[in-house]
Amino acid sequence: LGFRVFLGVMVVPPSEAPGHMPPKRKRYCSCAAAIATAGAIAASSAGFQVTHWVAPPSFAAPDLVPRPSLSAWCATRGNDAHRSFAGGQNPRQTSRSRTAQEARYTEELQLKPVQPLSWADKPRAPTLPAQIFKPKQSLSQNFLADPNYIYKMVQAVEDNSHRGKRVLELGPGTGALTTRLFQKYPEMFAVELDQRAMRVLAQNVPGVTCIRSDVLLVNYTKLAEIRGGPLNVIGNLPYHVSTQILFTLADHAASVNKVHVTMSQQVAKRLTARPGTKAYGGPSVVFQLYADISILFDLPPTAFFPRPGVISSYVELDFAAAEERRLEMEVDPRDLRNVTNRAFRYRSKFLKNSLEPLMLCHSTLIDELPEEYASLRAFQLEPWEFVHVTQLIFGKKPFPRHLRLAWRGEFGRTVSA
Repeated sequence: LGFRVFLGVMVVPPSEAPGHMPPKRKRYCSCAAAIATAGAIAASSAGFQVTHWVAPPSFAAPDLVPRPSLSAWCATRGNDAHRSFAGGQNPRQTSRSRTAQEARYTEELQLKPVQPLSWADKPRAPTLPAQIFKPKQSLSQNFLADPNYIYKMVQAVEDNSHRGKRVLELGPGTGALTTRLFQKYPEMFAVELDQRAMRVLAQNVPGVTCIRSDVLLVNYTKLAEIRGGPLNVIGNLPYHVSTQILFTLADHAASVNKVHVTMSQQVAKRLTARPGTKAYGGPSVVFQLYADISILFDLPPTAFFPRPGVISSYVELDFAAAEERRLEMEVDPRDLRNVTNRAFRYRSKFLKNSLEPLMLCHSTLIDELPEEYASLRAFQLEPWEFVHVTQLIFGKKPFPRHLRLAWRGEFGRTVSA
């Protein structure tokens, strides 16, 4: 008849090879391939000439291997198929031979799988032998693993004591920070709760002084007296108690010089939040009054092992720079704690309503707030305005120059964060 039948070519991108293709698309491709094969057989039987043959998607190369081009496919098996159909041979025998060729071709490609570069170049996280040490999730153990961030953290610490004997590390773990700190400050010391970590630390950093205790129960004022001056604290804090550790240090503010610690980025933003923002709360008021606080830099999850699910921040709290500000507050820290806790517990209420139970107490000086504060909410007040409200309710009192447990409580009570 002189007609030529041209079978359409169905192009499937490499990203949708059978291993990556959605089920619905895969069924569609299989049906289209069956229709194309049936059409070729029918055309050959009718005397038409089949000029192009394209393998169905089921014959594609395995996952992670680029699909061969049309010319390469025809060069290896397509021309044979064309000649077989054109010569009138048995299509069933041709299909069997073609299936065997494609099976051999697929087997050859599977011997040399090609992995994406992102997998090959991705560095493995450091691991520890399971028989020796395994990080405990109950202690929020996420150890530092990036030497570049460790170097930056150590460089931020400055101490002028003899051989760094007033440098204190909280939770040294296996010694990622301690290794560099000990070289810079040979008489530094650390506080660790996990005995397993202390054994590994003794092997990694021989000669370092480590005290086994809970950092929430340490008497930092006594340690400062033993070491001869205010402490410079550094540490990679557990995420679930980072705020409570800082409240503990606030109780010992007179014995602490500077604090450099890691915490989650969310907590760091709450400590530095300004009035009128959603993150502004009780911790923002306390630490902006007790210290000069700043976020130095952020750490990605890849800087830790095991990797946490949040971004971390390296925060500096300078308690020594805010010493005069603390002494000028003229309030009892326990009164300030009661006012801030009560105000932010009902942050959407007016202060005249949220602080009403405090003013009904027999030890307070006023029964109702002045108009300038009565119609305001807690998140609208500056930190120094909370000091003024506390003075109005409880009166002026000298700020304690020595240890007074207020923010962590005298009997283990904690501050709501």
